[in-house]
Amino acid sequence: MTKWESNISKPSSENLIKLSQLFEVDVEGLLGDEEDERSTNRVELSIGKMPSIFIGISVLCILAYIINSALMNIFSIEIFICVFILCIPVQLFLHVYFANAIKNNSFNGIAGFDDKKEYNIYEVKKLLIQIDLHIGILSTVYVFLLCVINSMNSKMKWFNGILIVMYLLSFVVNIVMNNYKMIDKIYLREDDKKRAKRSIPLTMIYILLLCIGIGIIGMIFDVKGIENNAMPAMKVCGIFLLGLMAATIGFLFENSQIRKWNPQNSNYKTNRFSIISLCLCMMMYGLMFIA
Repeated sequence: MTKWESNISKPSSENLIKLSQLFEVDVEGLLGDEEDERSTNRVELSIGKMPSIFIGISVLCILAYIINSALMNIFSIEIFICVFILCIPVQLFLHVYFANAIKNNSFNGIAGFDDKKEYNIYEVKKLLIQIDLHIGILSTVYVFLLCVINSMNSKMKWFNGILIVMYLLSFVVNIVMNNYKMIDKIYLREDDKKRAKRSIPLTMIYILLLCIGIGIIGMIFDVKGIENNAMPAMKVCGIFLLGLMAATIGFLFENSQIRKWNPQNSNYKTNRFSIISLCLCMMMYGLMFIA
């Protein structure tokens, strides 16, 4: 080691591999000159103009819907609220938030970001740019579809619920998949990579349960002709919330177990409490049909 420090000799490739395994970093990370050269060749990342263009298109679609539906006397405040939420709180707010995080290197507010973990900040910025562009495209497409369908005096109003569920599912699944693809690049430590990969299936199951519950509510309301403010509607939604609460408790508990898991010492085993929570959620979903 003293010879390496005094430049009398250099470590062999075998020693470099052992050191990289010991410190849980790539071999390139031990070669300071090469890493510095790579970092200087990287350009500063920033969010482009495309998300702003998609926001503008969404606003135009909403304005066109307001004018057209007002002239045809078919304006719906529910649809206006839906497209407004997709455009402003979701599309616009997240774009501004991600742009500010990338510009100021401030990621503490990003879901899943942990100061205790070591990240490749350059790759984190690339991920946020991808997610922001995805949200822009997805939100604009669904705002356009909702505005077009509800601007026509047709009998396709039932399609609104399907579109909203599809939007939520596409929104979350694409973000989760982008995170999964970038795990090896974002995290520097192997333990953090393994924990992140372990948490992805858990997140997908929770999202699937949420979408299934919303889909069941829509189907029951449509088949039984239940009004939104009626007592049967309140019962169905109450049972759904109980099922979702059980799933959420199980999800949070299992996620905390994954964070405490040491991949070097043991294989991961799903906790029984999480399985019980999943079963309770499915039981509540079953009760929704007979409520």
